[in-house]
Amino acid sequence: SVLAAALCLRVYAKVGERRYVLFVVGVSWSIGFFLFLVLPFDLEHAYCQRCIKRYEPDLCTCLPYPGIDALPTLIPNAYRTTMLLGYVMNDLLRSYIGSGEFTRRGRIKDMLKEFAAFYVPFGLVSIVFLVYLLSSQGLTLTAVRMMVTGLFNAIGLFILVAFLGYGLVEVPRRLWYRGDTMGQLRYLQFKVAVQSEELHEARKKLDEVLEIVHATDSALRAEASSATSMGFVKLQAHMAQILKRCPPQSSRAEMAGIPPVGEPGSRAGTTSSGIANGTASGTAMQSVISARAPEASNHRALISLHVRLKTALAKEEAASGKYEYFVREGIRQQELLGDVPGTPRDGGMMRAGAPMDSATSAAKRRRRLFA
Repeated sequence: SVLAAALCLRVYAKVGERRYVLFVVGVSWSIGFFLFLVLPFDLEHAYCQRCIKRYEPDLCTCLPYPGIDALPTLIPNAYRTTMLLGYVMNDLLRSYIGSGEFTRRGRIKDMLKEFAAFYVPFGLVSIVFLVYLLSSQGLTLTAVRMMVTGLFNAIGLFILVAFLGYGLVEVPRRLWYRGDTMGQLRYLQFKVAVQSEELHEARKKLDEVLEIVHATDSALRAEASSATSMGFVKLQAHMAQILKRCPPQSSRAEMAGIPPVGEPGSRAGTTSSGIANGTASGTAMQSVISARAPEASNHRALISLHVRLKTALAKEEAASGKYEYFVREGIRQQELLGDVPGTPRDGGMMRAGAPMDSATSAAKRRRRLFA
C-alpha cells in the first residue's frame, strides 16, 4: 500500500509540492490502499469465524495467517483515520495554503477561523440532535454510534455505486470515441481553442493583479520614505514576500505569446490600428488598476492582495496545464494520422495557440518558482 501511494504521488503530484502536503496525502492514500488490499483477508476471516460458531473448529479450513485476528480492530481504526486525514487534507490544508497571511502563526489562525466557521455550528447542531436522540428516543450511545456509522457507510456506498455507474458508461464510450481518430482530432482542436481562450482570460486576470501588486509596492515605498514608523518596515517585508511570488518579466513576456482564438498567427501591435487599440486598452487597464488598487497600505490590504495573487497564479497554472495537455494529445493524434492522405501533419493543433516549447518552458519556470 505504501509503494502504491508513493507511485501515485510520483505520477500525479505537482513538481515542487510542499512536503507536509505530500506526507498527509501519502499516509491517507496508503491507508486507503491498505483497506483495499486486506479486504479479501477480512472476508476470509469473517467466513472462518462464522464457520467456527456453527460447526466444530476442526471442520473449518481457515487461512493460517499471523495477525489476521487483529483485522476486526485494525480496519475500523484505519477507516476513521482515513476520514480524519481526508478532512484535514481537504479543509485545513486548503485553508492553510490559501491563506494570505505572511507568517506560519497567522496562517494557522486563519485556518482555524475558517475551520471553526463551519464545524462549530455543525458540532452544536450535532450535540443538540444527539441529546434529542438520547432523551426522547431512548437510544444508547452504542446505538447512536452504530447509526452514524451506518449513515457514513450508506453515503460511501451511494458514491461508489454512482462512480461505478458512471464508469460503466464512460469507459466504453471513451474507448469507442478513441477509435474515431479524425473525430478525436477535431475534438482536440476544439478543446485547444477553448483552453486557449480560458488561458487568455486567466493570464489577463494575472496581469491585472501583477500590475496592482507593483502599483501597491510603489505606493508603499513612497509612503515609507516619508514616514518613520516601524510599521512600514513590516509592511515592506510582507510586500517583499508578495513580490517573490510574482513571475519574472521574461516569463510574463512568454505568457503573452498566445494569439487570440480565431486569428491564427496574429500578434498584437503589428499594425497602426493594433498600436492604437493597444494604447487605448492600456489606458483603460491603468484606470481599472487604479480603481482596484487598495486605498490604504495596511496589513489587511496586503493580505487581501496576497490572496488575489495566489488565486490568479493558481488559475493561470491550471489553465496552462490543461492547454498543454490538449496540445500534446493533439500532436500525438496527428502523428497517428500522419500516413492518412489529406490529413495535415503540422500546424493543425498549433494554430489555436502558442508554440508548445514556449508554453512548456513557461510551465517549467512556474514549477521552479513555486518550489
